[in-house]
Amino acid sequence: MKKFALGVLAVVLLFTACSKDDKTTSPATSGSFSFNDTTVTTKSGYLYDFGPGDLAIVFTDVVLSDTLKGKVSSVGFNLDTLISGQTYTYLSKNTAAYNKTKNFSDAYAFYKCDWVDGDIDGKTGRTFDGITSGTVTYTRNGDTHSFTYSFVFPTGTLTGKYDGKLETRK
Repeated sequence: MKKFALGVLAVVLLFTACSKDDKTTSPATSGSFSFNDTTVTTKSGYLYDFGPGDLAIVFTDVVLSDTLKGKVSSVGFNLDTLISGQTYTYLSKNTAAYNKTKNFSDAYAFYKCDWVDGDIDGKTGRTFDGITSGTVTYTRNGDTHSFTYSFVFPTGTLTGKYDGKLETRK
């Protein structure tokens, strides 16, 4: 599961780095995530659509681009559907009770990891993976997407909120 979560975020960030649109500004947003005594302000939100039933939502403290250099903090999760008004609970996709309209299958976070050659280096900074439980609540009002989330990892609990636009990427 750890390799899968890291692999998904690496693919997400790789597609970001390979995007033809090198955006230097991001839509106005309000968001952050916290763990222990640390809070990260999230400035950008991304919806990665890898095909039917394969979505990833990622929030970052910087705008991702081809030319980005430095540290990145981000949080993300994988789900199959995005239904306004829905609260999703964590459940492994390999579980018979998994319901794509009520569950999400993974979550992960990176804190102050190096961005190297268009990808996040999960060996630097702090990595959260191996989710054991959690919830994501989603609502949409026009172009504004609102998420409230809480994830429990073996190393601690991470909570957050995001209100703003999502940049769609494939």
